[in-house]
Amino acid sequence: MYISRAGYSLACPHVRYNIHLMKGRTVFLYYFCMTALLVCTGPILLLSGKRRAGIWQKLGIVPPYIEGALAGKRRPVWFHAVSVGEFNAVWPLVLALHKEYPELPLVISTATETGQKLARQKAENLATVIYFPLDLLWSLNNWLTALKPACAVIVETEIWPGFTHECTRRSIPLLAVNARISPRSFRRYLSLRAFFGPVLRQFQVVVAQSQADADRYRQIAGEALKIEVSGNLKFDGLTPVDALTAASLRSQLHITDVDLVLVAGSTHSGEEAALLESYRTLSDQGTKHLRLILAPRHPERWDQVAALIESYGLQVRRATDKAHFESDKDVYLLDTIGQLFAYYSLATVAFVGGTLVPVGGHSLLEPYAYATPVVCGPHLDKTLDAAAALTAAGALTVVADRQQLTDKIDELLKNADLRHSLGLNGQSWLQTSQGATAKTLHILEEVLS
Repeated sequence: MYISRAGYSLACPHVRYNIHLMKGRTVFLYYFCMTALLVCTGPILLLSGKRRAGIWQKLGIVPPYIEGALAGKRRPVWFHAVSVGEFNAVWPLVLALHKEYPELPLVISTATETGQKLARQKAENLATVIYFPLDLLWSLNNWLTALKPACAVIVETEIWPGFTHECTRRSIPLLAVNARISPRSFRRYLSLRAFFGPVLRQFQVVVAQSQADADRYRQIAGEALKIEVSGNLKFDGLTPVDALTAASLRSQLHITDVDLVLVAGSTHSGEEAALLESYRTLSDQGTKHLRLILAPRHPERWDQVAALIESYGLQVRRATDKAHFESDKDVYLLDTIGQLFAYYSLATVAFVGGTLVPVGGHSLLEPYAYATPVVCGPHLDKTLDAAAALTAAGALTVVADRQQLTDKIDELLKNADLRHSLGLNGQSWLQTSQGATAKTLHILEEVLS
């Protein structure tokens, strides 16, 4: 039995036991169900532009240039980040690994088109970027045969039984990094722990964001699962843009020192309307020099949001048009991918989306890199631990509805001392919570050893 310096076994008894569980009837039924699901949803995949992106790679067709790019090199480390949020989370770890081992080949996969675009934009010079295969036997085998990864690193909460089984069968060590399970997802996994427990126990180690996440994983998988707590990788990626870049961005958008800028990031349907109503109400009440920047979460909604802005009698200024503010009737639409963090440098107050509607929330942390106070709604299931910590630190403003949203934004815009206090409290908590990258890199090195 081989054991690395950290004691993460590549062929330990609980892994052999789980391979046995996934053989025969269990694995056959799983792959049969996944194939049947593909047959039923195939027309949707082919007709939907959003879901069709990367479909041939997802079905296991490996482009020849990918095999050629890896030929003759060491076995790569495969990072899987399903979409934009997961990619941003793991990016500091990818950079740290590449800096430490520049000769080590890297593969980054995503499942969404937006995640793919961002990965290609940021990582194409140091990694092979692909779409993650569907959890089907032939798709997985084609990619695992082509890539021959030395290790597979799953970001956050991507538990695919087929992929896990095929990696274990090939003695490819599996890690989950920045791992989290929301309370809502935890209840579902716990009810199916007889199935997901053995799947999770095939991971050499799960590196959890928090002790609460670690406890949830342990309740599902039992004490045999190796778990470490590292903190949140996203914290380490939140290095504010430099003053020159921020000043250049302000100049491009024609934002002056007297302007009050509300940046609403990762918004969903229903939230843009609430923000536009708040903007119109505050403007009608006499708030001067107010600027609104909207950054919808999903690119396919950009045109829809543009039409919504116009329906309020306001002028759309789009980032892709290289537009800027020209009057008090303008709303700036950030219709680009991967730029939101830099735009938070402009914010007087930030709103983080997915919280006023029941989505579960997105990263509350990015604005605090600039000591900018954050307002959000009550739906925080996906970011509960960070929300609780920021609330305890006296940094986060949570509102119940649209009226409270308007009232709290108004209060913060009028009270510079309150803004300063909330923003600094959040920034201080963020800075003291960093360091997850170094700890996770050490664990990854030990597994690779």
